[in-house]
Amino acid sequence: MRSPARRGTWNAALLLATLLAAGCASSSSLNFKCDNPINGGLLLTVDIVRASEAQARQIESLGEKWFYDPLRDTMREKTTTVTFPTKDSSGLCERQVSVKADGKDKYLVIVADYKYQSSDASRQIVSMPRERWKGKTLDIAVHDRELAVTVR
Repeated sequence: MRSPARRGTWNAALLLATLLAAGCASSSSLNFKCDNPINGGLLLTVDIVRASEAQARQIESLGEKWFYDPLRDTMREKTTTVTFPTKDSSGLCERQVSVKADGKDKYLVIVADYKYQSSDASRQIVSMPRERWKGKTLDIAVHDRELAVTVR
């Protein structure tokens, strides 16, 4: 039988391990809200990708080609896809997505497959380092031809 001092040490170690594990895996809330109309009246697909720094840079360099690149298939487990129809049955165009971060997720990349591509790729691809998104709420405005992200 363990002494109370040993049990206390064991419980403290278990508590510390639990707190560390919770710190490594934290979720963020992404709140999407659309204008009307968006994407020239076509369905809009948006990918939310948890990535390493190298993967984030590769996605940024691909731009809209990301949606047709083999890299997208290899990152399926780290990708959440959200679609925005031309008309939502509720009359609203809002979505809420929770994204969990693990120790390897250094970046969050949000990529929109707009019909009309902007010459400024940052309007359709948003890449954020972990400290800007982990455990935070992101409000994402989906405009006709671009995304706008506010972090709180």
